[in-house]
Amino acid sequence: MSRSQLPQRLQHALIGKDALQQQQIYFAPVRHHSPACSYAVRQLINQIKPTHVLIEAPASFSSILDELLHHETEPPIAILCQADIQIAKYLNNEELAIGNEQDNEKDNEKDNEKDNEKDNDNELLSATELITRTAFYPFCSYSPEWQAMQLAKKYHANIQFIDLPWAEQAVQEMMPKHDASLLCETYLKHSEYITQLARKLHCRDHDEVWEHLFELRDFADIANWRTFFEDTFIWCAMARLEYTASSLELEGSSQREQHMITAIRQLKQSMPEAKIVVVTGGFHTLALYEGLANAKLIVPNKAKINKVNQQHEAKQWQNKNDGDRTWLIRYSFERLDALNGYFAGMPSPAYYQEVWQSMLTYEQNYEQNQSQTTQDHRQAQALQFLSNIVQQLRKQQSVDNGANNEIGLVPLKSAIEQTYLLAELRGHCGPGRYDLLDGIQSAFIKGSIHDVRGEFWQIIHRTLSGDQFGKIPSNIASPPLVNEVYAMLKKYRFKLDDTLPKIAHIDIYRKPEHRQRSRFLHLLAFLDVGFAQRLDGPNYQYGTRLTIMFEDWQYQWTPMVEAKLIELSQQGTRLEHIALQKLHLLMESLTEDGITQPCQLVVQIMLKAALMGFPSYFTTLLTKLSKYLDTGNTLSSLVDCGHRLLYLWQGRDFLALNDSATLLALLAKVPRQAFFLLDTLKQSDEQQQQENFNTLLSLRDLLNNLPEQLNSKKLKQDFYFNLQRLQPLLTQAPLIRGAIDSLCYLDSQISQSELDEKIKIAFDLGAQYEQVSSYLTGLIQCSPELLIQSSQLLMSLDELLVHWDQEKFIQILPDLRYAFAKLTPKQNATIAEKIAKKYHIKKQSMDFEQYKFSDDDLQKTLALEFAICQYINQQQLQDWFKR
Repeated sequence: MSRSQLPQRLQHALIGKDALQQQQIYFAPVRHHSPACSYAVRQLINQIKPTHVLIEAPASFSSILDELLHHETEPPIAILCQADIQIAKYLNNEELAIGNEQDNEKDNEKDNEKDNEKDNDNELLSATELITRTAFYPFCSYSPEWQAMQLAKKYHANIQFIDLPWAEQAVQEMMPKHDASLLCETYLKHSEYITQLARKLHCRDHDEVWEHLFELRDFADIANWRTFFEDTFIWCAMARLEYTASSLELEGSSQREQHMITAIRQLKQSMPEAKIVVVTGGFHTLALYEGLANAKLIVPNKAKINKVNQQHEAKQWQNKNDGDRTWLIRYSFERLDALNGYFAGMPSPAYYQEVWQSMLTYEQNYEQNQSQTTQDHRQAQALQFLSNIVQQLRKQQSVDNGANNEIGLVPLKSAIEQTYLLAELRGHCGPGRYDLLDGIQSAFIKGSIHDVRGEFWQIIHRTLSGDQFGKIPSNIASPPLVNEVYAMLKKYRFKLDDTLPKIAHIDIYRKPEHRQRSRFLHLLAFLDVGFAQRLDGPNYQYGTRLTIMFEDWQYQWTPMVEAKLIELSQQGTRLEHIALQKLHLLMESLTEDGITQPCQLVVQIMLKAALMGFPSYFTTLLTKLSKYLDTGNTLSSLVDCGHRLLYLWQGRDFLALNDSATLLALLAKVPRQAFFLLDTLKQSDEQQQQENFNTLLSLRDLLNNLPEQLNSKKLKQDFYFNLQRLQPLLTQAPLIRGAIDSLCYLDSQISQSELDEKIKIAFDLGAQYEQVSSYLTGLIQCSPELLIQSSQLLMSLDELLVHWDQEKFIQILPDLRYAFAKLTPKQNATIAEKIAKKYHIKKQSMDFEQYKFSDDDLQKTLALEFAICQYINQQQLQDWFKR
């Protein structure tokens, strides 16, 4: 595109760019992680041989520059940056009223007037909360910023990071609390200009537009950095024109750009002869051109520069960086892949790594006067990737026991031809990533693309994405916590060489070393490190699968694990100490006002301590639990606490609990304490009755499963004695009354005749239908077979239904259906036979489904249908059926 065709603002910016180059300031507007941009940066620096290389990255990164340039550092790596940010907390109007009322007691009259004025606001800034914000700045071999640093090292150029410190970016951008990338390209992705350009070029998205316009140029054209970077600038600047200055300021871009302008201006003023290369994201370059054009870069008389002011500015610059904490960590291609949710850069890093290697090979061959074209390199690369993909697909087919459409030589040959022809059709200088994917789709998929199994595309994605993991110097400073965890995981033989998810099958009962592995994984899970997730095994929290002898965990070592460990390093240097501190804080929270069900929460904390292997703290918690069992509990929480104590007792050997006697004593205390709370079962609220019903059954289940060391027989006698004592109080709780009668019969506390008498009383003809249906539901939910075993129950229900009118029957029908829904089909059939026998109904008459129809049956049916339709028409009821 000719400069004259550009918007006037861009024309002026390009004039400013030319003027800056006259002053030896050279810009490289790049797309992050672009091989083409990296190749052009190499040519720029090799030609200019700058004295200074400035990079768009937080200024605080200068503290780890030596680590970045260390000979052992190999991408993919990333700088992990953390900062503690003060976040405002707001109160709503109700909280304001409380807060102001308290202030009125303490403040003078003048302060009260100010508070009353604030009452009219919707919200009031009342306090601040300190949170940690985390961000990554990743590098791969083909990142332009990485190549700029390597060549700056080669030419002994000074490297300076010129972006705002992360602490200031996190505040100004108002970023969400989740971890972020410092190389975000959201604006380019959502640009309407690029969207329209994609339509015009028949591209699917902004990635394909970029590859079509820049990555697939001839290597010689990319090496012409002046033209290449002018084109990347125009592409990014056109997208930037869509956004207003206010939106960019709100997002934080304007502040960052002003910071970069100041850094460039100060450097040029202090060193007028400096040759400067500036590597920035292309989206920001327009603002930098314009900002520098309006700034006075060079002071005419260098001697007049105020050295005191320079020192003051340098000190201010250093102070701005104090809020950032930076670490060099390993990164992975999986984490870097845009298709996995990364917000900046190119997708398929393994593919573009090979593209980068091809470009370096071309550069080396070019210097040696060897003639191999760009097209040759790209075709060879496409062939290599196709071969790798086919090999992986064949492996998957062998796993699937010989799936159909075996991939042989013919589909591979067809895919190669399609890839090459598509590249030629689209005017590319050799195949690109989209040509390769389209060639695969054309050759390997014979039916609809929607019919292809997910494994097919997953294999292709994994091949293009890769699993490469970076390296960092072994002697660099790392938080002790990171080193400790890494060493422990290595000791327990976890594989940490890549970021692919793996499965650990742990024999928790027979192998002591495996038991230690389990405890360490539970420790990491409790601290929410993100390393592993338990898939299977005994669950002592809910009492499920307690007989399973193995645990299965899925784990993977990712940069986020290191980030979380670094964040935890602020709390200590040992995982055990941090976990104990967290457990202690959880216990302290139980003393806060409003905390209910304390014993239930204490047992949950005890379980966590046991699973992590903290026997001493477990014993301490046992002692505290005894106090919490006495007060502040509901019946349901107390019963739940008892079950969890029972699960701990059942797993005492695996959990290595060293105070079984105290645990047993507490377990015996739970039912006795629960008996004092049985009076709460008299509540009449329908929903509360159902909750109490579940609690009652749970308490009975607990009593039935108590250890042999406890006198469970005596405890059950006390249980039913208290239930009998409770009976007169249950007049408004028929569901509970029915449940108690049923349980007493099941546990031989009352006889069949006594049960029949209770049923007869409950189904008295004067009883309200709501009471009857709830009582019946309580009986059946506890023991559905009672409808079959108790003739009195069926007879009483039958007599009641006979005397109810149709309106009352319709009202109770939903409740009856709900009660009978608890029965199995066989039980329903047995009851139906009993009712049929009483009313002398033949079994054939009860069969509503007929499978054979004669011609005579059909004629009778048609005649009946005609008669019904004729009657409807005579009564003029046609419109009634349309309602």
